[in-house]
Amino acid sequence: MEKHRAAVVALVATLVVSASANAQGNRNFDNSWFWGFKSGINTFGIPNGGGNTSTVDLGVDWLITRTRGGLYVSGNQSIFQRDLQVFDQASKTGERTVRVNDMRRISFAALAFPKHFGGITPYGGIGYTIVVLGDARVFVDSANTFPSNAFLDRVEAMRSRSAVMAMAGVQIQASKMAIFGQETILPSNSQFMFTSVMSAFEFGVRLNFGSSIDRD
Repeated sequence: MEKHRAAVVALVATLVVSASANAQGNRNFDNSWFWGFKSGINTFGIPNGGGNTSTVDLGVDWLITRTRGGLYVSGNQSIFQRDLQVFDQASKTGERTVRVNDMRRISFAALAFPKHFGGITPYGGIGYTIVVLGDARVFVDSANTFPSNAFLDRVEAMRSRSAVMAMAGVQIQASKMAIFGQETILPSNSQFMFTSVMSAFEFGVRLNFGSSIDRD
């Protein structure tokens, strides 16, 4: 994961020089509609001392800009499989294995663009994210005791969560196309399968599809 991030940072650094000299950067950024494609790394903690794990995800986003702020909407899909140990007091071993598959995220945020540096625009914002796991399969424990209906209901409830999120990133504009990198952080939640703080480092490409205001 660290090598992945380092490669992205190196790519961004290579493009900064040309973007900083781009006098049209603001014109191609302010009051615009952007559609983007992104990829990234999700990082979250495995419960009961399982450490951290990372998964790759893909997504699309939509950005409406004004001069100092904007609206952001995105959707992400991660494909993975992880076995988690979930506490169950009814189990003779005290826990059960739950196999989770895939994860979807839908995010909405209000962004601020404090300053342009040529074609380079840092941004930050606050928003809301809905996270849903694709599946959660409960196994019998090592003593071959079956889960109760109450445990199955709790696992089903732990498949999804919603939370306020924080986002920070930078967009580098080159004519109508831009590259960007951003980090999103969600607070911990003991009622979700992955209980620790969740973070997503993403990078991608956005295309300016025209003005977001009526110029008539």
